[in-house]
Amino acid sequence: MQPSPQQALQTLLRGIFRIGWRWSNEIIAAWTVTLICSQVLATEPSAPTFAKEIAPLLWKECGPCHHPGGAGPFSVLTFAELQLHLRAIRSAIENDEMPPWPPEAGHGDFQQPRRLDQKQRQLLLDWLALGAPSGPLDTLPTPPTFPTGWLLGTPDLILPFPTNFLAEGSGQDLYRNFVLPLPPGTQRLVRGLEFLPDSPAIHHARFLLDTSGAARRLDAADPACGFGGTMPPGQLPEGQLAGWVPGRRPSLLPAGQWWPLPDSGDFVVQLHVQRNARREIIAPRIGLYLTNGSAPELPVRLGLVAQWIALPAHSSNQVVTRSVQLPAAARLLSIMPHAHLLAREVEFTVIPPGLEPQSLLLIRHWRFNWQDEYRYRDPVLLPAGTRIESRIVFDNSSGQRVRHGPNSTDEMAELWLQLSPVDAGARDRILDTARRFHASETVLAFTERLRETPKDAGGHLELGKALAVLGRDEESFEHLAEAADLNPALVEAHYQIGLSYLRRELWVAAARAFSEALSLDPRHQRSYVGLGMAAAGAHRKQDAIQYFDRALLLNPNDTIARSRKAELENLNPP
Repeated sequence: MQPSPQQALQTLLRGIFRIGWRWSNEIIAAWTVTLICSQVLATEPSAPTFAKEIAPLLWKECGPCHHPGGAGPFSVLTFAELQLHLRAIRSAIENDEMPPWPPEAGHGDFQQPRRLDQKQRQLLLDWLALGAPSGPLDTLPTPPTFPTGWLLGTPDLILPFPTNFLAEGSGQDLYRNFVLPLPPGTQRLVRGLEFLPDSPAIHHARFLLDTSGAARRLDAADPACGFGGTMPPGQLPEGQLAGWVPGRRPSLLPAGQWWPLPDSGDFVVQLHVQRNARREIIAPRIGLYLTNGSAPELPVRLGLVAQWIALPAHSSNQVVTRSVQLPAAARLLSIMPHAHLLAREVEFTVIPPGLEPQSLLLIRHWRFNWQDEYRYRDPVLLPAGTRIESRIVFDNSSGQRVRHGPNSTDEMAELWLQLSPVDAGARDRILDTARRFHASETVLAFTERLRETPKDAGGHLELGKALAVLGRDEESFEHLAEAADLNPALVEAHYQIGLSYLRRELWVAAARAFSEALSLDPRHQRSYVGLGMAAAGAHRKQDAIQYFDRALLLNPNDTIARSRKAELENLNPP
């Protein structure tokens, strides 16, 4: 046992009196050296071991993914299994690949960051450099347990997925949409959603709500499981970034952001599947966590989405930027970037009026398999007039030009924001800004594409629709008419032409266009609404009510048809 300083001093004094003053200097010097050495040995840190320092660190920071049945490829709960993966662990720490938290520190303060600090990283590297000593394993406490399957607990509602969808063969990525009927119910708010892909072939998923029955009809018309297309009917839940990408972990929403689940209708799941040579059944699981109550004032969604990207071959530093000015004050709640394989760096910057730019997200090393939604620890107040900018850097060192597109071998450059308006008027202004930004991007994209394929009826249709949003009605009508001329069977073109006539109060011409759409598709519900609007504009009250009734038979949830019919029925007879 090491003597205390008091004990050492007493021993020294007894020695002095016993031996005499002649040797006192030598004794003092010897004991001084002894005391210094003993203090140094007592304070020098011992080598880290798995049993003492490493296991608690790994269990806390890595265990939630790296446990039996977890998302990680191996478990860190036992020393025996850990020994099999020491090289991979060292590489992941040295290259800052694990834990998977791409955002750089100092660029936005986010909830639940998965990041090791410098002291933790150095401790692990020192332990590995010493040969990863185990220490006394019999002193280890019982390893923690982690939930398997549903990370948020058992869902209140599990939506059954059809199990007969097979992904087989190689080739281009597959987009497939699946209709999951919602069980009837009222006053249901969704406080959380969890998606279990159960297949590495799923690249991402989108979740939509469809109360029109359109998705169900497309599903019934397709003999295979689900139906194809990148733009299925339905809407994202209001104000939500409702999707799944690899690496995204589920979380429950704050109370003010619960979104209403319709009392009838369908939950539409769009899957982006990367096909390979294997034959695989795709059957993910979707769980909803519900509560009751009145719907709160929901956030709004604003997307800086570049719809036109052209990355030249052998280009290693291609930058895609987008920006928009916030028309009203709002609080920034969360942010979600999205890109594919060639992205290298992502940055999101805000510039409030009269202030310096502030970087609120920086990812220096984009990881295709670790995309996520990042929720700010405290909402960030953005004053009216704040400029919002996104910057995504791509490296296309291949020998082929890469453009915007839905396949993972194409590219995307997206930055989605979730905003809470500061007042009721701000909400409408932000939504209008988001709508116009999207329309402007659509105009840019389809203008460029039609230069290459000028006879593309679908391209003219999309360009005409976007120009209408921007109030460029004459240009819009020209492209819509061109779409109908190139493909007279294009139902949507005739419907959009009818809307164009409605905006100009040309009631007879509008009714003719909607009737043409219905001759091609007698179940085109929105054309019945259009006929009702045209009849009402022409003061044909009973005809309008009949058209709105036909529309409501096809879609009982159509709010426009229901409200306009009620208005007409409450009018006094002329």
